[in-house]
Amino acid sequence: MERQMRGHAGDGDELASIIIVLYNSSRYIEPCIESIMRQDYPHEIIAVDNNSRDDSCQILKEKYPHVRLIKNQENAGYGAGNNEGVKYASGKYIVILNPDTIVEERWLRELIEPLRNEDKLITTPKILTYDGELINTCGAINHFSGLTFTRGLGCPIDMPFCKTRVSGFSGCSFAIRRDLYLSLGGFDQRFFMYNDDADLSWRANLNGFKILYIPQSTVKHDYTLKMSPKKLYHLEKGRYTILRKYLSTECLLLLGPSLLITEILTFGFASRHGMAYLYNKMLAMLHGLTDEITPVKGNSHLLIGSLDDRIPDDQLTTYKLDVFIIRSINFIYSFNFSCLKAIKMSYQKQIEKRVLQISHRLLNNPVD
Repeated sequence: MERQMRGHAGDGDELASIIIVLYNSSRYIEPCIESIMRQDYPHEIIAVDNNSRDDSCQILKEKYPHVRLIKNQENAGYGAGNNEGVKYASGKYIVILNPDTIVEERWLRELIEPLRNEDKLITTPKILTYDGELINTCGAINHFSGLTFTRGLGCPIDMPFCKTRVSGFSGCSFAIRRDLYLSLGGFDQRFFMYNDDADLSWRANLNGFKILYIPQSTVKHDYTLKMSPKKLYHLEKGRYTILRKYLSTECLLLLGPSLLITEILTFGFASRHGMAYLYNKMLAMLHGLTDEITPVKGNSHLLIGSLDDRIPDDQLTTYKLDVFIIRSINFIYSFNFSCLKAIKMSYQKQIEKRVLQISHRLLNNPVD
């Protein structure tokens, strides 16, 4: 706590506000907060409790009185909790962190340093499993179909994922300047859970942001890849919502072959796992395609250029036939996406040519 206060007083406008959303997270609070307190970068901690039924709030009050606690009367979701925490933040930088994490030394400093030198930037760390033995994710894979995957899941921790631009960040931990977070509108609170980070990643890319993976910043996260019927519902509903928010009707039609294949894949996955999964898949389709959506405007060329055109073949399946099918489908995905980009590029050049022609006419024939 003393270290935190010294950093706060010494660095002023460089303060980082760490937002942690809690929901029945009592068993994680102590190791998480203790690891944050060992950071060497000035920070404040804001914990937002989403109406927990355990003793999360009591632990914070008794053991960590320096942590600012915001108590919500209802659980409005992860994104809404983070947005609420940002309202109380006084730091120049916002750092989102899951409670079921332990951060390693220099995690915070390594995340913040790039933000001090570059505008429109989001940083995301190397996230390991809770025991620190394998990679959970190194940024996220945001596929143009709306599917989202962890990047490097299950790889050894010494796998050489270098500092690089990625298509998405993990909601488990990322950093951004507070003013830029607000300019993007923060998390879309219609995403109760899952795909809220994907939605914000798409919006950031649409607005010309760069998402940078920082391997020197490390977090341990209590994560196991598994899919429940309810998780499938939120993921699929979110996927439909993202596609409708960010892609024009023209783009959706041009990507029709890939989107049809994606439906076959997701329906096949749901059918294989039973009626509960199939029901939630269909319910997600109903809600995701009929809920009121306001399209988000921005630079579609930047967005399309940032998305991934392949999906991992080693997640959620161990069957060799499945792996072969996914690898084959990736060729279709890549070809279809390449065609879309070529058409968009041609269209852009036509527009630029037309603008030049009009400008030339105006210069040679000025209006009185």
